[in-house]
Amino acid sequence: MKQTQKYSQATRILTYPHTKQDELYSELNRLGWYWNATAKKWERDDTPALEPSGLIRVRVWASTEKVSDVAQHVIEAFSDVGLTLVEQSTPYQNRPPNQLESRIYLTFKE
Repeated sequence: MKQTQKYSQATRILTYPHTKQDELYSELNRLGWYWNATAKKWERDDTPALEPSGLIRVRVWASTEKVSDVAQHVIEAFSDVGLTLVEQSTPYQNRPPNQLESRIYLTFKE
């Protein structure tokens, strides 16, 4: 495994059997540790977790010609399983070199 600063510090904090770095990082996250990329160190946050919002946010990314149709299919599929559309953005065209693609953001609630 690549001996990055993040990984080296993680192995000093937690001895955990793993075959991939992400397995170690996930276990650290589960235990309340988070990587602060700015400070380049693992930090612990014991703040009690908030309840989930109940919202599901989806980004639909497709060619500008198709993105609205694809978003409509996603809305219908999510509605079929009991989710309610709360918000739909207008299409945002991507910057070059992806300017022929756009994205739409959808927010659903349970």
